[in-house]
Amino acid sequence: MSTAKKTKTKNNQQHAKDVLKILADLELNSTPHNYELFHSYVTGEKPTLAKEIRALMADSALDQSMCTKLHGRHFSGIDLTDEALLTGGKFTTEISAVMRMLSAAERNTVEYEKTLSGATDILEHVNDDKSLKNMVDTLLAATTKMQRHTQLLEQKLNKTTAEVNTLRNNLEEVRTEAMTDALTGIANRKRFDECMLQECNLAEQDEQELSLVLCDIDHFKRFNDTWGHQTGDQIIRFVASCLQRHAAKSHLVARYGGEEFAVIMPHTDEQTAFDLADNIRASVESKKLLRKSTNEDMGTVTISLGVAHFSSHDTIEDLIERADEALYRSKHAGRNKVSLSAPDQKGRSAA
Repeated sequence: MSTAKKTKTKNNQQHAKDVLKILADLELNSTPHNYELFHSYVTGEKPTLAKEIRALMADSALDQSMCTKLHGRHFSGIDLTDEALLTGGKFTTEISAVMRMLSAAERNTVEYEKTLSGATDILEHVNDDKSLKNMVDTLLAATTKMQRHTQLLEQKLNKTTAEVNTLRNNLEEVRTEAMTDALTGIANRKRFDECMLQECNLAEQDEQELSLVLCDIDHFKRFNDTWGHQTGDQIIRFVASCLQRHAAKSHLVARYGGEEFAVIMPHTDEQTAFDLADNIRASVESKKLLRKSTNEDMGTVTISLGVAHFSSHDTIEDLIERADEALYRSKHAGRNKVSLSAPDQKGRSAA
């Protein structure tokens, strides 16, 4: 095994132990949701969540009810399939087995300490070789038993770490599938909602730049009525690919609904977002589409876009509404345009 792989395995094992300790300290059940919540906390995968958990733990206010609320807020939008439910059941079984072994290990430790304490008392009164031998045998047997239990616990922890990692990967695959638009392969509305919550929280707390682009295919109904729904699907996939190709790695491209798309742009100022949106618009317009089934020329597809930049007083709804109003202005101005919304609703357009 490579050094990097050994380090990763060791880190995974430590994360699992840390999570189990937190669950035990807080007297919380080892459910899949609780494990997912605190695994994200110990690994730092979700900074906003970690910040909330630290504050709640400092105030001794982190009970099961609050954990349920946190999970719903930070891991929302997942419809559990049968596979996810089955995985969750296996997950709970594995964690419960470890918790039982940890409890047994604690009892064994207490028993061993009692044996050592008793041996100390006996040692003060030992006056013959036979008594000394019996005491040594007792200590040896107790030590051997303790070592065996420790070894078994370590083996179980290592095995469970591997099982938990496999189960987490299975759940992550289910999560990814549940968050992906089947037609285009980009994020769906559920993923958009989750990402908006996370990015707006970060933008507000850390004063980071955040921009949102909403995009709509011009005259889409006419394409559907003229060429049929299969061709309409082809156009939707084409626009999605253009959005994905121009977006940065840190951006989230999502199908917002029907022929409408969204791009969430963290760490992006309004001018950069405006320019990127216009590049996307020009890229879509520059391509001529051919109908796959007949190779007929379908002409040019155009899109209209609206851009909004996050302000400190914005709610998620405010940001989406301003981007939507900017999109409406683009359509009202003749389509195939980009409009920028400012907090005072004054903006500019590009074509």
